[in-house]
Amino acid sequence: MPQPIRRTIGAPLLVALFAISAAACTSSGAATSAPAIAPAAAPSATAAPSESMADNRPMPSGSMVDHSPAASAAAPVGIGPFHAVDGTASGTAALFHKPDGSFVITFETFSTPTASHIDVILVPNRDVTTDGEIDRTTIVDLGPLTGTAGMQDYAVPASADAVTYHTVVLWDTEMTHAVAAAPLAPTL
Repeated sequence: MPQPIRRTIGAPLLVALFAISAAACTSSGAATSAPAIAPAAAPSATAAPSESMADNRPMPSGSMVDHSPAASAAAPVGIGPFHAVDGTASGTAALFHKPDGSFVITFETFSTPTASHIDVILVPNRDVTTDGEIDRTTIVDLGPLTGTAGMQDYAVPASADAVTYHTVVLWDTEMTHAVAAAPLAPTL
């Protein structure tokens, strides 16, 4: 059984080992000679190990993992559960601020009986319990509901100030009413 990579291996040596390993694997399965690799410089005393080396897990084969702060996951800004208005839905909606500055609404453990004629909209209200609470001139339409269950993402247009919208609403475009709403409580 191969031994896990330890902290004593420096990043340049790890890169060289990975390159040799990757060169040995070919899609045709035919044996090839390893390409010449320039000797790696000795690791500096200040070089920080990657996360996978720090917890003694081997690097995934065939892929490089970027653990830089720029590659980190989006930060949640607000989250809340769906509740019924004139229909039903369950699960949660969350507003995420992505590293590139954009915003996205994500549904998790989501379920609703139908996606027919349903759009996902954002409203500035702190919550929506009746259709009359929605001012249609202030909504941001994120487009049609993509399915009746599971995780779903909806990009917030750059033209919208996402943090000024506090509730996600499933809006029936044919009957012009709110099916369900998810008020977004701040996560900060």
